[in-house]
Amino acid sequence: MKTKKISALAAAAVLLGNLLCASASAAAEKVSGWAQQDVLEAQSSGLIPPGLSGRLGGRLTRERFAGAAVKLYMALTGVEPPSVAGPSPFRDTADSFVRQAYKLGIVKGTGPSSFSPNAVMTREQLAQMLYNTLVRAGLAGELQAGGAAFAFADAPHIAAWSRDAVNALTAAGFMQGSPAPEGGARFEPDRPATGEQAIVLVNRIFRRFGTFFVHNEYELMDAPLQPQPVVVKDSRTAAVYEKAKAVLAEIIRPGMSDYEKELAIHDYLLLHVAYDYDNYVRNTVPEDSYTIYGAMIKGIAVCQGYAYAAQLLLEMAGIETHLVTGTAGGVAHAWNKVKIDGDYYNLDVTWDDPVPDVAGRVAYGYFNVTDEELRRDHSWHDQLPAAAATKYNYYAINNLIASSPSDFDVRVGAAIDAGENAITLKRLYADPQIDGGIGKIVARYPDVSGYTYTTDSSNVITYTFTYR
Repeated sequence: MKTKKISALAAAAVLLGNLLCASASAAAEKVSGWAQQDVLEAQSSGLIPPGLSGRLGGRLTRERFAGAAVKLYMALTGVEPPSVAGPSPFRDTADSFVRQAYKLGIVKGTGPSSFSPNAVMTREQLAQMLYNTLVRAGLAGELQAGGAAFAFADAPHIAAWSRDAVNALTAAGFMQGSPAPEGGARFEPDRPATGEQAIVLVNRIFRRFGTFFVHNEYELMDAPLQPQPVVVKDSRTAAVYEKAKAVLAEIIRPGMSDYEKELAIHDYLLLHVAYDYDNYVRNTVPEDSYTIYGAMIKGIAVCQGYAYAAQLLLEMAGIETHLVTGTAGGVAHAWNKVKIDGDYYNLDVTWDDPVPDVAGRVAYGYFNVTDEELRRDHSWHDQLPAAAATKYNYYAINNLIASSPSDFDVRVGAAIDAGENAITLKRLYADPQIDGGIGKIVARYPDVSGYTYTTDSSNVITYTFTYR
């Protein structure tokens, strides 16, 4: 049995990812139904600043939106905002996002040294700040290539200073009006804007114009889920990404089912990655062994490197995959939960890889197992859907299941009758005899001169026979 250690740095990253997922779900529950999908996408893309998180249903203040504008600028350009060192230009706020937005030219003050951070933004002010963000990101030309501006019934009430912004954003289809009693639509420029309206607009702009910039491998694991083009800014992460693409091009064939893709990825990792056992027992595991880089570039990892690599490859192959953290054998551990043909399964690539490493050997004891099975030696707490299906368990789909002792007896006997050198079976029942009572079965076959067996905690047993 292998035990695993999660480093403090990597464990913090896992915890952060779980917190972000929880935050996204919580945020979606507090906003209107029409906004939920955009809010979840914006959360995944890192577009919601701390000041807006959990407050999306309320009115939008100038300070809170400044953070969203800066986040959008960064997402559109991949450029870090200007430094905010030195005194604040405003006496009523020292917020770093406000100062960055001011330096970028996205926002202005409301007086010689005031910003009015708590003032509620109107729809036309929101339009102007979004337009400023797009201009600073170099996308003004993209907006001008849009359709014709709306002819709002209340157009005379739109301030001259915001008219270009309103026209550009409505022509591009980002902002819309409300039905007017007199026919047509009204923009309602003075109507207070809400946080959810702002984030929906931010997300839709990012969806159309944005690029998903990746700075490390934790962000890379989110890249396959993004509709935007992916640009990797870090050379080490770029090496991982190129390796992942090359691996998938090698092992995935057109027409494969999701199960077949998952199996190919599982086998690739077992055949090309070795568990860093020597460093583990010495408590000297290097940081690389906790990473995708360690697994896919160096070929050596501990559980976290295996699970991260599996998640990246599976997601790139189009398979919904989640990272699960908990314990196995009482020690911190990480594995995956996958969705195949509408059902969830547990996949622990690490525990299928033999220790010490054996070239060419693969195992499937933890390939698509149920929560009930996994709880025999794993423990975890998450809010993921339950894994209860057995259809795509490796042994079920390959008809290698022994459901009872008598079934086991028949299957082993048939293998010997056929002169097979080996047979592997997954037992669905508890057997007090760790070897499956093979001695009594073999005694009926005088041509069998000997046998060996291997078994593991997943209740899978393999027999190898020698014949006279």
